[in-house]
Amino acid sequence: MDILIVEDDPDSRESFCTILEDAGHRCVSVKSGKEALQHMKSNPLPDAILLDLLMPEMDGWQFRKAQLADADLAKIPVVVITAVDQARNSALKFGASHFLTKPVHPDSLLGAFRQLA
Repeated sequence: MDILIVEDDPDSRESFCTILEDAGHRCVSVKSGKEALQHMKSNPLPDAILLDLLMPEMDGWQFRKAQLADADLAKIPVVVITAVDQARNSALKFGASHFLTKPVHPDSLLGAFRQLA
């Protein structure tokens, strides 16, 4: 599965990518929602997105709104990952396939993407 990781923290991006690649997935990572939208306009679309909510420039909520407004991007499933557990209900109402809280256990991360396959 090709996964786009949208996360502003470089250590988290690297960690998530390592976990997912070790399980056989292919990853591309970007540091903001704006960068994610730009990436998807000029590259093949990912099979799924791992999306942090709290980011500068364009946060996860703004990204998700833009994603849902584009018919081609709207169908890509999103796994939300954030340190804010209180965001669970609103993230799921906004169409997230899964919601994970940081710090995330590798098995939980992999399980979320296994269920999307």
